[in-house]
Amino acid sequence: MMQIAANHDALWGLDTRGRIHIRTLSENCPSGMHWSKLDLAQLGSIKLASLACGDQHVWACDFDGVVYFRVGTQPLNPSMMLPAWITIEPPEQPLGTQLYNVYCSPNDQMLWAIDNRGNVHVRIGITEAMPVGTDWEHVPGLQASQLAVSNRTVWVRCSNGDVARRYGITSKNPPGDYWKKIPGNVAFITITPQDELWGISNGGSLLQRLTKNFSHTDSLVNPNRNVALGPCDDFDDEWEII
Repeated sequence: MMQIAANHDALWGLDTRGRIHIRTLSENCPSGMHWSKLDLAQLGSIKLASLACGDQHVWACDFDGVVYFRVGTQPLNPSMMLPAWITIEPPEQPLGTQLYNVYCSPNDQMLWAIDNRGNVHVRIGITEAMPVGTDWEHVPGLQASQLAVSNRTVWVRCSNGDVARRYGITSKNPPGDYWKKIPGNVAFITITPQDELWGISNGGSLLQRLTKNFSHTDSLVNPNRNVALGPCDDFDDEWEII
């Protein structure tokens, strides 16, 4: 496998030949029992380069930068009709520039992508009524090698290993407002739906980003304490080696 993506009940894997394999998970068997190969006959000779798995939706990107959308994360009963892959036109870009990796949030509300020049793009207009969204928007500010998307935030790993977070993301403002770098340098990042950021250091150590959340109750308990009362976005935190 060259890439894996997971949700609460399935693990999706993309192999080096562009084939997708699905492993069903459950509370009784959290590691799953076996892999099921997904029928990709609809895509013909198209070879997938990346995939992202949300709660109910799956996104994929081929080597030509075309994005595909699919409803359903479970392997299907052979007697059932295969759900169609819906083609999503990529953003307009200069010749030689194309998407190569897609990232979606666990709750299916956000889709972000990186092109082969490190530019970041976000899919806007995603709603329950329009799960495929309506258009792409370029997100300026830095060049990315990898993204990590939770239910409400987006983190980026730059080509030099620096890490930054995107602030200001809302349902009405999918691209957010600005990037803010944090201390540390890593080789890989991932994030949980609850915004717990994990990373792998350049030396191979497993890292976890520690956060301190301050609320209004802190000031009520100790009114003389200097506490940030805004949203839990501007907190001080550090990495811890696991």
